[in-house]
Formats: sequence, C-alpha cells, structure tokens
Amino acid sequence: MAAKNANELKVLSGWLLALGILFVLFGFVMMVFPVAGTFSLEVLMGLLLLVLGIVEVALSFTARKWGGFLFTFVGGALSAILGLVLLVYPVGAVLALTMLLGAYLLVQGIIRIAMAFKFKPTHNWKWLLFDGAITMLLGILIITAWPLDAVWVMGLLFGISLFFSGISFLMLSSVVRE
Repeated sequence: MAAKNANELKVLSGWLLALGILFVLFGFVMMVFPVAGTFSLEVLMGLLLLVLGIVEVALSFTARKWGGFLFTFVGGALSAILGLVLLVYPVGAVLALTMLLGAYLLVQGIIRIAMAFKFKPTHNWKWLLFDGAITMLLGILIITAWPLDAVWVMGLLFGISLFFSGISFLMLSSVVRE
C-alpha cells in the first residue's frame, strides 16, 4: 500500500514540476511582452468562444431528439457572438477582460491563501501563501487602477501571477517528492 502511494506521489511530483516550469516560462514571456500577452489572451478567448459556440449550435440540431434544442442553440449562439465581438473589438474587449481578470485574480488569491493554510504543516506551505497574497494583490491593483493603461496591464500582471504560481508549483513538487 505504501509503495503504491509513493508511486502516485512521484507521478504527482513530476506533473507539479512540469506545470511549475511551464507557468514560470509563460509568466516570464508575458512579463517581457505584456501588450502581446494581453492581446494573446483576448484573441485566444475570442477564438475559443467562437469555436465552442459554433460547435454548440451544430450540436443543438441533434438535441431536438431530447428537447434541448432551444437552450443549446441559444447558449451556443451567445458564445459564438461573444467570441466574434471579442475578435472584432479587441480594445474594448481588453478593457472588459481586464476588469474580469482583476476579479479572477482576487478570488484566486483568496483560494490559494486558504489552500496554503490547509497545507500549513508541510515544509513549503509559505510559498503557496506568498503566491496567494501576490495573486490577491494583483487582482486588487487591476480593479483599483482599471481602465488606466489596460492594454498592457492584463498581460503584465497575469504574467506575474503565472510566474509566481509556477514558483509555488515547483516548491510543492519538491515537498511531494520528499
């Protein structure tokens, strides 16, 4: 039984290590190129919503058999329209997404702080607490300064958040390995 748990923890350690490296790299790139990072996030979200909306609309025609046509069609159409709006009006979308990102980071920071206290007896729990505090602070900074210079702020601050999340994943992977 103990050998099985040790193997599972080794696998988890590898995933945490890989995730930490990816987060650090993507965070660093977004900090170096914040405007490109901002518009990359916005375009990616627009494309995802557009494609998912089109797929959901197509699915709605098969949903007639179980009576979910209207709900599926309307939900898919709304997703596709929102995706199209994000792609057609990128600057306005960046302003709206910046405010949403601020709220997301604020909530994510609170969740990470709570998670840190759950891991408190472990060796590196303070890294998760630090990550949560930084993430929450970034969310507050975005919300209070919005929309001042919103074109670069989302990319930079999200990059900082990714970077510190990567550091905390790297620290957690070392704890799990022990």
